[in-house]
Amino acid sequence: MPSRVQREQHHRSRSLIGGKPKKEKKNDEMASSPYHAAVGVAVLAILLAAPAAEAGAPTAAPLANYSLEDACKKTGPHYGLCIATLSADRSAKSSDTVGLARVAVLAAQKNASETATYLSSIYDDDSIEKKTVQLQQCLEDCSERYEAAVEQLTDATVALDTGGYEEAMALVAAGQAEVKMCQRGFKAVPQHRNILTLRNREVDQLCSIAFAITKLIRASPSAEE
Repeated sequence: MPSRVQREQHHRSRSLIGGKPKKEKKNDEMASSPYHAAVGVAVLAILLAAPAAEAGAPTAAPLANYSLEDACKKTGPHYGLCIATLSADRSAKSSDTVGLARVAVLAAQKNASETATYLSSIYDDDSIEKKTVQLQQCLEDCSERYEAAVEQLTDATVALDTGGYEEAMALVAAGQAEVKMCQRGFKAVPQHRNILTLRNREVDQLCSIAFAITKLIRASPSAEE
C-alpha cells in the first residue's frame, strides 16, 4: 500500500500531465501579443505625427513688397508707360505692391471709361465720312465691349481691396480681352481701322501693366532676382 508521501507525489504528477494549465489573465495575454504591440506602436506614431502635420501645413504666401520702380521693371516693354502712369498718383510712391496694383488698375479703368465716352460721341457723329452700316455696327459692338471692360476693371479694384488677388487678375485679363476684340472688329472696316487704334492700344497696355503688377503681389522680389 503506497504511503501518504507517495500518494501526494502521484497526485502532483497527474496534475502536471493530464490536468489543464491555469488560464492567464486576458490583459496579460493582450500585452504579450505581438499583434497588439504592433497596433500600439502604430497608434502612438499617428498621435505623434498629427501635431507635426499640422505644424507643417501650407500657409498663404506672404505679400511681396515691390517699390514703384521695381514693379515697373516687371512690366517688360511697358516700363516707361508704367513709370509715367504710377508716378502721376502721389500715393503710389509710398504704396506696397497691392497699392501699386490698385493704382494701375484704376488707371486702366479710367482710360477705358474715357474711351467708352468717346465711342458714344463718335457713334452719334454724322461728320464721319462713309459711315456705313458695318462701321455703325463695329462702333456699337466696341461700345458694349468697353462698357463690359469698365465694369470688369472696376470689379478688379474691389477684388484687390478684399484680398482676391487671383480674381483681380482674371478680371483685368477679361477687360483686356474686350479691348482686343474691339480692335479686331475694325478689320471689317479697314478704311476706318484707325478710329480707335491709339486708344485701344493704350488701354491694352495699361491692362498689361495692371495684370503684371497684380501678379507680383504673391511673388518674392528676392526669388525673382
